[in-house]
Amino acid sequence: MASAVRVGVGVDIGGTSIKFGLVTESGEVLAKRAIPLDKSTPFARFATELGDEIAALLADGPAPVAIGVGVPAYPNPKTGGLMKSIPNAPPLTGGSLRDEFTARFGLPTVIGNDGVCATEGEMVWGAGRPFQRFAVLTLGTGIGGAVVIDRKIIDGPNGLPPEIGAICLDPSRTDLPGPIPGTFEFLASASALLRRYQALTGDVGITTTQEVYDRAKAGDATALQVVHEGGRWIAQAIGMMSNMLNLEAVILGGGLSGAGEFLLDTVRPYLKGFYWALFERPPLLLLAETGNDAGIIGAAAIGLAGRPVS
Repeated sequence: MASAVRVGVGVDIGGTSIKFGLVTESGEVLAKRAIPLDKSTPFARFATELGDEIAALLADGPAPVAIGVGVPAYPNPKTGGLMKSIPNAPPLTGGSLRDEFTARFGLPTVIGNDGVCATEGEMVWGAGRPFQRFAVLTLGTGIGGAVVIDRKIIDGPNGLPPEIGAICLDPSRTDLPGPIPGTFEFLASASALLRRYQALTGDVGITTTQEVYDRAKAGDATALQVVHEGGRWIAQAIGMMSNMLNLEAVILGGGLSGAGEFLLDTVRPYLKGFYWALFERPPLLLLAETGNDAGIIGAAAIGLAGRPVS
């Protein structure tokens, strides 16, 4: 008799929402939900309410064997909490989701960096399967991701992954927030492009970057300007990474990847200008096959594997 398929819970905590689902060991999402992130919620209530939502998801599905949680921060492997407080998701500060969920559900729980979780999902079950050397960029409220060399996600001697969103693309932009001027995240993330469109048009009624891309597809001149500015910044970052690491492919995920091929069309025209010609060809530019479920799937992957990813 064949053994039952193992199932894990994947929880993807982003800057504006929390997505979670049941994922099989082959990467199939059996069920999923999403709830908004209330940044004013204290940790204890946050952990309880998120636990309630997960319990409701599990009520009608197969029993999971593990939980994986992707967070927009660096997890502390000793405590199961965070290494430092973060602006993107304040409710995570002040406790350990690993300990809370292990106690509540009786399941081993692993916490990992969200961008690295997404990379794990793409490497195991997505567009990264054919490649030895590639990067995943998660383009959402912020910018994250990771680099894979010889089928291993790389990190530093401190156990932390590269901070892709902190790449300096324009040192003259001292007007932007953060200790490093003109970073990738503050120039080309979904939130950055939305702010740019609002500033150029004065239209604060538009509240999502998807609306900006929809307007660009419909021929809105300002929206086209903004998404191509973003595409150029993304191409510059990809060129810098590829020139250092000679990557085979770069996979784009996160909220911006919802624009599909249109996103790639705003990046490809600029990539050649940032790529070292002697490498013969730029890296393949691909969309995440796990789509905007990459965070859920990747989080489930680290839970099922039973190992944290920084």
